Amino acid sequence: MNRVIQPYLTEKSAAAIDKGLYVFLIEKDANKTTVTKELHQLYAVTPLSVRIVNLPAKKVNFKRRPGVRAQIRKAYVQLPPKQKIPGFESLTEKDDKKKEKNT
Repeated sequence: MNRVIQPYLTEKSAAAIDKGLYVFLIEKDANKTTVTKELHQLYAVTPLSVRIVNLPAKKVNFKRRPGVRAQIRKAYVQLPPKQKIPGFESLTEKDDKKKEKNT
């Protein structure tokens, strides 16, 4: 099975966790139903919606050497307001603590 590879954590995706939106890297052959089923098995959550985005490969230069950044596929998973995925709460708690220290 293993259609969901790993969570995709960036500043933008970490900020969206407060709204119940989680981002995951997925396999090329995964679709919305398989992602929904696997998230239900792994985290015991039922998503409201799943959106899939295909990001193309990109030509890049690294230290004057040409290369190619790999193609990735992401799934945006919207959960109901009362459901959360365990392990992601620490990201929002750290942000809240930083804001409290700055004020």
